[in-house]
Amino acid sequence: WESAAKGGGKEVKNVIGYTHEGYVQYKNSWGQINNSWKMGRSFVVHGFGKRGQLLFSEDSRPFDLFSWDIQYKGLSGNMTGIQLENIDGKKRFLSLHTIDWKMNDKLTLSFSESSIYSGENRGVEWQFFNPVIFWVPERENPSTGQANGFIYCGIKYLHIPSLSLWGELLIDDYQINNESKGDLEPNEIGLLLGIEKTGWPLTSSDLWLEYTRITNRTYQTPDVSETYTHRGFPIGHYLGNDFDMFQLYYSQENMNGKLKPYISLAYLRNGANGLDTPFDTPWEDSTVTMETGYSEPFPTGPIAYITEMELAADYKFRNDSFINAGLFYRRKTLQGKTVDEFSIILRLWLSLNKTFNY
Repeated sequence: WESAAKGGGKEVKNVIGYTHEGYVQYKNSWGQINNSWKMGRSFVVHGFGKRGQLLFSEDSRPFDLFSWDIQYKGLSGNMTGIQLENIDGKKRFLSLHTIDWKMNDKLTLSFSESSIYSGENRGVEWQFFNPVIFWVPERENPSTGQANGFIYCGIKYLHIPSLSLWGELLIDDYQINNESKGDLEPNEIGLLLGIEKTGWPLTSSDLWLEYTRITNRTYQTPDVSETYTHRGFPIGHYLGNDFDMFQLYYSQENMNGKLKPYISLAYLRNGANGLDTPFDTPWEDSTVTMETGYSEPFPTGPIAYITEMELAADYKFRNDSFINAGLFYRRKTLQGKTVDEFSIILRLWLSLNKTFNY
């Protein structure tokens, strides 16, 4: 039901749904250059995070898009144009371009830029779909209108085959000048760091730890239609703004990979200003001056302290089809009040994929 809710459509006798994926794709090769074009509805996932990514998360809704992927040896690039849903009568568009460089068997670097723009009379604006220019100066010197832009940098390092480290940095707004009260706006950035160890203590073990931190207002602007969401769901990290979180995960495969029990632990400090909170500008208050400056706590209060634990197992009964069952515990403390929740997990993923050979 949660996945179907991302369609945002009308319920019919308590049933809702939407077209999950549907696209046409064409691939070809020119010597050592591999190309792939896709048009239709599909997912976009970008980054190294395990349970959430900063720029485009695996938890986001599928997009109506056109994309071009190109790869040459250790270099790969992508250009994606997306049409989002309208908000308040404004048309919304999202563009993404990326370049990944696998320098060697150990180190991979990633650089990306995305821009979301909106307006009643705006359409495809080619400067935001040009894959070989920077969009930041186009946004700051607009000829057709403003945009909410993001710069992303990622790195993954494979120390040894069984030990890897990764990091992601997302910049929405970073203050360089200090000339006016507008420059007192706090930096709006996201950070994700992770480490994974496989093959310990057993050959089929997987252990990883991840830390995520995203400041208030990072995915927002004063214009609600530029909020980094699609049909009410975050495009970036699934928790949105104003939080930090530690996640620890351990799994152990058995029965030749058919059975995988796991335990997942998370500790979250969730601030009061998420994506559903309007963008405010307290640094513009008359009590604030350039001499006094402006700062605010992180996360912003009141803070919800949340602990989660999941103890479950996946059982794969055929390719891409499996059952997930287990227990889930959640404790939330907010302003001195604590609530405990226990749940039983039972999920079924059934794949009907069939490959035909001609």
